[in-house]
Amino acid sequence: MIGPSFMEYYVLAILVLAITLLLIRIVRYDVVGLIVMVLLIIGGIISPEKALAFIGSTTVVVLGSVMVISKALEESGFLDKLAEELDKVFGNEYVLLVIVMLIVSLLSGFMSDVALVSIFIPFMYAVSRSHNKKLSKYLLPLSYAAIIGGRYTIFGTSTNLIIDQLWYERFGRYLPVFQFLSIGLVIVFTSIPTLLLIYLLLPNRESVVTSVDDLKIGEYVVEAQVSEDCELIGKTRREVEREYGVKIRSVLPRRLSRSGRIHGGATLIMEVPVDKLPIISSIKGLTLAPQSAQIEGKEVIEALITSASTLINYTISDLDVLNKYGVRIVGISAGDRRIYGRISHVVLRPGDALLLMGSEESIARFMSDYGLVPLRTRGAKLFDVRKGVVSIAVLAGATIASLMGVNIALAFLTGVIALMLSGAVNYRRIYQYVDWSVLIFIASFLSLGYAMSSSGLSTVIAGILPKSLIVLFLITALIANFVNNVSAATIMTPIALTYPNPLLAVTVVAMASTTTFLTPFSHPANLLVYNPGNYRPRDYLTMGALLLTLVLVITLLFAHAL
Repeated sequence: MIGPSFMEYYVLAILVLAITLLLIRIVRYDVVGLIVMVLLIIGGIISPEKALAFIGSTTVVVLGSVMVISKALEESGFLDKLAEELDKVFGNEYVLLVIVMLIVSLLSGFMSDVALVSIFIPFMYAVSRSHNKKLSKYLLPLSYAAIIGGRYTIFGTSTNLIIDQLWYERFGRYLPVFQFLSIGLVIVFTSIPTLLLIYLLLPNRESVVTSVDDLKIGEYVVEAQVSEDCELIGKTRREVEREYGVKIRSVLPRRLSRSGRIHGGATLIMEVPVDKLPIISSIKGLTLAPQSAQIEGKEVIEALITSASTLINYTISDLDVLNKYGVRIVGISAGDRRIYGRISHVVLRPGDALLLMGSEESIARFMSDYGLVPLRTRGAKLFDVRKGVVSIAVLAGATIASLMGVNIALAFLTGVIALMLSGAVNYRRIYQYVDWSVLIFIASFLSLGYAMSSSGLSTVIAGILPKSLIVLFLITALIANFVNNVSAATIMTPIALTYPNPLLAVTVVAMASTTTFLTPFSHPANLLVYNPGNYRPRDYLTMGALLLTLVLVITLLFAHAL
């Protein structure tokens, strides 16, 4: 019997090194990927041309394009508006949770899991307050719902794209976009009762304050002009406040009594929480004032006036910011001071915060000139119907084109170009929407997957392991949870391709590599909810085990392996 060759031992050593570095986390994951790729080239396992070709592979192009499209959809405020409407329509907590989990799971097949979770965290905060419960009851099921959903489309998760690329390297053709649709949707729908069970089992634990932003939700005083066709006309101030979660300080030019009704041509002075801005800006016929000129861009940034700022003791009307910078000041938070008149007449003080609207470059120039400090890493969002519609249309168009036989990379790249040409996305910001470290990591690890197949290492490993789909699932799930999901798909797909039924085997790998439920660091969405929910590692281990078992059983039933 001929033993493993030097080439196989060399690739195995690189594989062990990569797993070790990813586990001890002393080197960033994309750097680990580059180290792996360089070592493979030095050892002659893979040519430089082939290694670099993975950087421009279908997997990388599609994933980068999906990042851009999903980011544009996130910034449109469309999903924020959806969350608000859900809260209005569904009063029952359990019904609301089921609807939200389904929406998040299904949307996850078309956009970033992390973006979905970050969008719905404020919504869950509102639900927790409404039902007098803590965030710990809601956030972990939210994260799990986002992770569960992405598996039913090829481009919904990076692992599916890796599997698709390695399948192409072996057979010379790509998998259909909805190759995993049937099993993916079965897992989505059957996981909803388990997510509700997890909600019931999770402790009602007090949240931990980790930053100044956690202490309170910021509220800003804004001016809003009521046009003659505004949907608020005829409603009382109390009705508007109750429906939209705002407080109307006054109505100009004439004051109305508490029972008075909103009329066309009025200017409302409202106190608005930051997370309600997308909702307020979406009200038909209501325009944030002053709207005296057209400006470029709709970025909204919260900026703090420090004691060193030259804005102190000036009013907004003194500054002429719109003409000088192309920036509008649409709101102000003035601490304990009550504002009942126009915000342009408020004298600015240290500690005041401003809502600035305009292009990113214009806002940055204005803040630099006047010594302002950004309050949050994520700016507030306004509801942008056009941006939301274009983003959804592009996503749907790219998916349909892929189903009709158009190369999936070309379809999604064309979608990104359409976003830019439509003006929905500023071309200067395209590169900021892409997580380059993830793309580099995936591209470089594709080299490892290719090397495992071409060197024969995957065949050797497959010969040692029992030809069992259960074993294949469990090993993939362990790597996904304790190393990362990209490594799991890259390492186990070449092994799955040696099975008698490679399509069935890679389906098992696809399902197992997305079971990242057991640890906080196994998926970015899990980390995102870790501190706000005040979770413990054992919460992930115990609750995640329930979901992992469910996915295992359904996958094996699907594969007729039980």
